[in-house]
Amino acid sequence: MKKQLLIVTLSMLFSAFCFGQALNLPVDFENTTPNYYALTDFGGNASEIIVDPTNPTNHVVKTIKTATAELWAGTTVGGTVGFATPIPFVPGSTIMRVRVWSPTAGTPVRLKVEASNDPTISVETETLTAVASAWDTLVFNFSNQAAGTAAINFANSYNKASIFFNFGTTGALAGERTYYWDDMEFYQGAPTPALNLPVTFEDVTLNYGLTDFGVAKTIKTATAELWAGTTVGGTVGFSNPIPFAAGSTKMSVRVWSPTAGTPIRLKVEASNNPTISVETEANTTVASAWQILVFDFSNQAPGTAAINFANSYNKASIFFNFGTTGAQAGEQTYYWDDMYFGIYTSVNNLNASENNVSVYPNPAENDLYIRSDATISKVAIYNILGSQVKEFGNVLQSINVSDLKTGVYHIKITDTKGKTATSVFVKK
Repeated sequence: MKKQLLIVTLSMLFSAFCFGQALNLPVDFENTTPNYYALTDFGGNASEIIVDPTNPTNHVVKTIKTATAELWAGTTVGGTVGFATPIPFVPGSTIMRVRVWSPTAGTPVRLKVEASNDPTISVETETLTAVASAWDTLVFNFSNQAAGTAAINFANSYNKASIFFNFGTTGALAGERTYYWDDMEFYQGAPTPALNLPVTFEDVTLNYGLTDFGVAKTIKTATAELWAGTTVGGTVGFSNPIPFAAGSTKMSVRVWSPTAGTPIRLKVEASNNPTISVETEANTTVASAWQILVFDFSNQAPGTAAINFANSYNKASIFFNFGTTGAQAGEQTYYWDDMYFGIYTSVNNLNASENNVSVYPNPAENDLYIRSDATISKVAIYNILGSQVKEFGNVLQSINVSDLKTGVYHIKITDTKGKTATSVFVKK
């Protein structure tokens, strides 16, 4: 009887070891037991575990999204069984990370988790690669589910994960592409900062869905369509809706154009419903110089929908020389920065961190905390029109902003080292 029990136990252990039942996060692909990770491709993917092309001491997964792959082609870790232990999601701790090598920047990578015994219980989220032909750690926050997919439910048990490269594009359209990935893990830490207006491209901890920081460089190529454009924040957009209200319908973007009289279109939409959108236009007035363009969404572009204050707009796209193809105009390079709700003012928007000044939280609701290694003598708050709305002297710890309306405010801080300015979003 003991011998039979031993044989059964060993058999169960062997099964668990070989067929993924004992698999848990983190997954680093260093176990060389055949079929240990039970990688399962679908939709036209072809995956295998190989030696890391950039590090011979490491193993990674090589995934080819073939030329015949579906737009939803992906790869599951752990086969049908998944992980032995559910992913420990709890409120405030909803992040997974995967190290990825992609041949292109700006590629959407989707991560899906589900219940292995019930595929209707799932959550999907997405992020964009930020670099080309280099390793990068992608952060997937399941509290920001992909448009049209279910929200996370902490009462559910998620124990299976699948990854999708260049999600939403078929292999026939993109051509065969090879990706590498490694180190899939649950991350117990604070979520990455949420992307919200104003967008200044100065915070390197944010994923803007663009490849350049400091300012954005956009080339409208010689083969570009007349409607070619660039979206900020990929498919997810901003964490908070743009706070449009009657009488408050303007956004501004600082733009450099090689020509004057160039039409620039700005479009805002609902990230979960692209049929909900508003578009408006402004023309550049100078050539080869920076200027601030103001876009008033109460004046929608001809043939497009009017603004509806009952809708929620949380995604923005910009279109340079809208209505003219690259073939007609030739390749043109544009630069843009400082996408604001309201009108970007002349308040000096220095990087507070360079002066060892920190202002938090952002967004703020009631109290705003200001930290400096110097003595603060004055804090002045300006609205988006540049008018001062509050002033505080001898700030020791915090200031109260509970009486301010929802919107973007500029804060100028004077201390014994000089003056620093930054921006915050106040929400109610």
